[in-house]
Amino acid sequence: MMRRALLSATALLAFAAAIAIGPPAQDRDGGGADAATRVVVAAAPDHPWAARLEEKATARREGDAETLAALMRSDDDVAAYRAARTLAGRDGAAPFAEDAPSLETPPELRLEAIERIFDLRIDEPLARVETRALQLARAEAAEAAGRLETAVAAYRAALPDATARDGLERLLEDPYERANAFHQGGLSSAALDALGGRAAPSIEAPALRAVGRHEEALEAYRRWLEQVPDASAALAGVAWSLWSLDRVDEAEAAFERLAPAERAYGLGLVANRRGDVGEAATQLRATGVPARLWLATTLLERAERWADALDVYLELAAGSSVYADDAAWRARVLAERIGDDAAREAAEARIPAGGYFDLRRGGTVRLPERDDLARVPTEGMEVVRWLAETGDDVAARQVAAFALREATAQAAQEPELDAETVGVPWAEALVALGEARIPQRAAAGWLAAGSDQLRTWRLAYPRAWPDVVEPAAERAGVDPELVWAVMRRESAFYPRAVSRSGAMGLMQVMPATWDWIAELLGEEPGDPFDPETNIRYGVHYLGWLDRYFDGDLELAVASYNRGQGYIGRLDASPEVAGDRDDLLRSIDALETREYLQAVWTTYRTYLALEELGPERF
Repeated sequence: MMRRALLSATALLAFAAAIAIGPPAQDRDGGGADAATRVVVAAAPDHPWAARLEEKATARREGDAETLAALMRSDDDVAAYRAARTLAGRDGAAPFAEDAPSLETPPELRLEAIERIFDLRIDEPLARVETRALQLARAEAAEAAGRLETAVAAYRAALPDATARDGLERLLEDPYERANAFHQGGLSSAALDALGGRAAPSIEAPALRAVGRHEEALEAYRRWLEQVPDASAALAGVAWSLWSLDRVDEAEAAFERLAPAERAYGLGLVANRRGDVGEAATQLRATGVPARLWLATTLLERAERWADALDVYLELAAGSSVYADDAAWRARVLAERIGDDAAREAAEARIPAGGYFDLRRGGTVRLPERDDLARVPTEGMEVVRWLAETGDDVAARQVAAFALREATAQAAQEPELDAETVGVPWAEALVALGEARIPQRAAAGWLAAGSDQLRTWRLAYPRAWPDVVEPAAERAGVDPELVWAVMRRESAFYPRAVSRSGAMGLMQVMPATWDWIAELLGEEPGDPFDPETNIRYGVHYLGWLDRYFDGDLELAVASYNRGQGYIGRLDASPEVAGDRDDLLRSIDALETREYLQAVWTTYRTYLALEELGPERF
């Protein structure tokens, strides 16, 4: 469908100012009335995309399922996608525009529409809630159409949702098959319930271990080994069950039967339990697994075996794991403390330029060096402008987003095209329409490929929702650049992001913290998926943390991820005593350490881009 654009960068700036579109709608896959059901303030451009969107709007208004089905099966991605959403009953209206009749879509057609949505939708890893809801819709439509294999697969994909569990209870008559589905979906208790006492050790054993019933798990793992004597999962299960039961000698013998890396890990834990730190570190190091080498350094530092810990840090620093930069910095710290100049020099050489630890030693963030991206024609941008002027901002964003995807896909197939060159105009149009997430993802990919273009960097570090962020930041007493850095790490600018731990929205606030912030603000808790409310709450909390730590932004940032209680206690503890290097090593969660480093580096990048100014090149 999509080809290359019409607007120059200068025209795009005028376009952005003219349309003045706010934040993207919460229903990222669609929603809102079609352009033809709004007050039209501009004539439709003479372009096939516009013609098909008008055809779709008319069919929707008239309840013409036949025309909608034909559009859904067409090769016009946006019209097909919007028609599929209407046929699937997922327009986002209630259920459609007021002057549009409800459609009684047959189950087979509805299922086809949902499958078409899955085919066409722009992949969004953070859209867990929406994806699960779409899987449930697929399952229900398939079940109604008698497509039971499809229904079961969709219900399984939607686990651990209660509706999905009920669907599998209904459709899977075989208790073993049902138990396996629940087991694979992470519902250990449900898997055990489904078995109802029946023997299935390969399901029973890990499920029992997952719910902490270690004696029963051990017995089940042993029954599994009676059936399959060399089953590696059962051998490991026996060893770890014994370990959980504190039967150390038996666990040690069981670990001896495992594959080398797992054996060394288990034996390392046994040695540590017995107080033999040197043997524990040797075994952990033998695994070759970065997380276990990091554990070895923890044990060695606790035993004040600084030189031994330094050796392991340098080994980690020489690798490419997420621990490498942390290890290089810690090696530098220890080498300085024990006076090992050669080790310090080796550690210094391993600290990545432009990263968090380089900034700590006085380095600078990397900045773009060019602003000469070629200007290319972009056919179809007038359709985006028309949709924005008619008030259908959702459709405008959809056209631009699909055009961005098509332009970059086309560039991958045609060597004479450059994905960045053809994609940036569409990404900039999305930013002008209030959409930050999709262009940010695209630009981040171009940066990873080595882009030095200022326009691309600004897309990768967007100043999203500035009319909300800037006044909220001023009230809270923090830089807006810090807010954008936190938002970029927390949600990557996806307003409906929900973490696995339950954090919500752009600033990823946990439910309990959300209610507490509302209390601080003296109001009833607002909608966490409303961008303005979420930003306001998150920024207020960030400002509160800044004041709590007397302006120490690094402590505030770390606490935004882990909680001010933990960070405050750790910083004041005897082993840290306010030393920032020791704090960075003592934070027990890799996630929090990486969070602090990423947010701080991003913050400094935002500040540096701001200093360049719009006329830097």
